[in-house]
Amino acid sequence: MLEINFRIKVFYVVAKELSFTKAARELFISQPAVSKHIQELETSIGQALFLRKGKGLVLTEAGHTLLDSAKVIMKEYALADYRLGLLRDQVVGQLIVGASTTLAQYIMPKLIAGFVKEYPDVRIKLFNGNTADVDRWLNDKRIGIGFVEGLPEDSSLKYSKLWDDSLVPVARPDHPIFKDATIKLDDLRRQEFIFREQGSGTNDIVFQRFKQFGIEIKELLNRVQMSSSESIKRYVELSDCIGIMSIHAVKDELERKDLRLVEVEGFSIHRHLYMVHLHGEVSGLPKLFMRYVEKNKSACDNYML
Repeated sequence: MLEINFRIKVFYVVAKELSFTKAARELFISQPAVSKHIQELETSIGQALFLRKGKGLVLTEAGHTLLDSAKVIMKEYALADYRLGLLRDQVVGQLIVGASTTLAQYIMPKLIAGFVKEYPDVRIKLFNGNTADVDRWLNDKRIGIGFVEGLPEDSSLKYSKLWDDSLVPVARPDHPIFKDATIKLDDLRRQEFIFREQGSGTNDIVFQRFKQFGIEIKELLNRVQMSSSESIKRYVELSDCIGIMSIHAVKDELERKDLRLVEVEGFSIHRHLYMVHLHGEVSGLPKLFMRYVEKNKSACDNYML
């Protein structure tokens, strides 16, 4: 495997995380070792790369300049590693993928497991955030390929539809809303909801759809927001809140009858799930993974209801 200058790699990770502690965790070295590498790099170029600000770090002008070059170096290194492997009839290297919550928790593990089985010498890191996080990571070149559930909004990115998804309202089986045989749209105005955090692609779709039905989000009672689908499901089971979640996320709970669909007359929310990357040619492992996902996306159809 091609080895890159380790100090550049340490700098790149610290610049991404703006934290010696997080960088040490990602690099599997001690925090003092990270500090030593940065100090030696700063000494060699004669300029400070970071300044301390509160408990965190900020890049200096020299740091920003070096980071621009480091991004190119890391990308070219990954591509060279991949191409050299092909000369040995091997597919090697590290692939960094970003996915928004629903995809990261319920779709990507199956695809990544199949990819690793087919290409056992590839190392994969999967970062989990919301749609806004994934879009930002792509623009910052922190990841090579992304998967999101929100509305395509960033003109610098290319979105390719992979799957259709349904967002469904769910509540605990003995929720008071089920006392009426028929649940109407106006009944939702009197309920409390739990929503995802700001920046969530799920929120974007849900809020837009409510508005189309004539319901403003500010009309609805919402005291709790959570970033984890698993946390939201657990909270819904223990409270009088209604959660609106991907059918992927609640399939098992519905089958076990831990949760129940809130079936509202004339109310439905559908969305697309996307693969996303920067405009321009995609090469190396990201391109290989894109092709694998396109070829095997039907393997995830059993997640659909």
